Amino acid sequence: MLGVVTLFFGSAVLSFNFGNEYFALKGAVPFRELPSVESALYRTGWGDTRSIAAINEQLKPERFWPEQFYRIAVMTLPYAVNPYGIKKRDFPQYRPGDYPAIAGGILTLSACLAGLVAIRRRPAMARLLATLIAAGWCWAGLVRQNVVGHDFESVFYIGIPLAVFTLALLGLRRLSRSRLSPYFAVVALAVFVLSVSELAGIGQSDAELAVEAAQLDDYAAIRELADDGRAIYVPHRYGSSGDTGAIGSVAGAYWAPLYFLSGKTLVYPDRAGSAAVPPAGDYLLLTVRADNPALLTPDNRYVFLYDWGLYEQWQRTAYRDADPIIAGDWRVYLGDGHLTYQSPECAQRDTSFLLHFIPRSAADLPLHRREYGFDNRDFIFRIGGVQLSDGTCVMERALPDYEIVAIRTGQYTDAGRIWEGEYRLPAP
Repeated sequence: MLGVVTLFFGSAVLSFNFGNEYFALKGAVPFRELPSVESALYRTGWGDTRSIAAINEQLKPERFWPEQFYRIAVMTLPYAVNPYGIKKRDFPQYRPGDYPAIAGGILTLSACLAGLVAIRRRPAMARLLATLIAAGWCWAGLVRQNVVGHDFESVFYIGIPLAVFTLALLGLRRLSRSRLSPYFAVVALAVFVLSVSELAGIGQSDAELAVEAAQLDDYAAIRELADDGRAIYVPHRYGSSGDTGAIGSVAGAYWAPLYFLSGKTLVYPDRAGSAAVPPAGDYLLLTVRADNPALLTPDNRYVFLYDWGLYEQWQRTAYRDADPIIAGDWRVYLGDGHLTYQSPECAQRDTSFLLHFIPRSAADLPLHRREYGFDNRDFIFRIGGVQLSDGTCVMERALPDYEIVAIRTGQYTDAGRIWEGEYRLPAP
């Protein structure tokens, strides 16, 4: 009865919100295009995700459901399914074909079902545990888009490990009269200690803490230099952007400048990724260092402030006589520590960009990329891209901090490659 009332109340609140939004706009927008409706459709996986190939791949049933089994296994049996010695950046990540971990999740659910059958004579307890077990699955099936896009959505499976260990304790009570119970307790304690020790590696290292401290210093320098009456353009509206994610790696995602530069006038691109270029003479905030006359914070290490007018002038002239290392719909230039993408026509700027770095040694790659032999830094224009006043689109991407032998880049959609090229660096 409580579940029925909850569903009715939730549906009523949602319907009221949709109706209120529709009538507030006086019917000028079709119901399906209301912001709340679009948001709901996107989160449930029914929205338009054609330009996000990676998410579309994860939404396929043959990928989606095994990944959920994997997440359940990681939450319930972390030591058993995580023998990799993970660190903060190399989080427990599902990889297709990770059958032991998938089996761990299936085994966990099977144990839950067996436990529910065993306590069927205690209906109140059985209903409670069944609710804990089923709740996460109901949420995952409903908001598939959120689940595949955010690892933290795994928290809704917390009822499953709670049920597993509750059932284990109930079973232990039955064993308490036998000689097996002390051994069971010792084994359970050993698994717990090993799991905690293994997962302790996820914590931040001293080096990572030093990076975040340096980023705070960068923001302090920017705050001091930028005049309060002038706008700072921040072309990282929707989250961090892979290797240029310093803006997003301090105090959360894209709101880091909002927090550390509070009181300043910040200008962001709109939802569609339009550049919303500020007047010449204002500032530009980037996470890629390009040594040019526009750079105002040469001592910064992760987040940089540029004079917008000088940056625009430099971009129009710096590569006038240079040969691109790769030329497709966009021209790609290699600078000191960064790549610059330019397109006078902003060709296919709303599609995904492919960017792969091939290292000299695979040992330099993050742990979860070593089996592939290259680092994947794919990106989209609306996170970090800039449109100049003459219509030219520009995108800066940082090179990795390890030695590379080749760069592969291009653009792609779900249908395949639009263009692609590779540049091999000269031998040292």
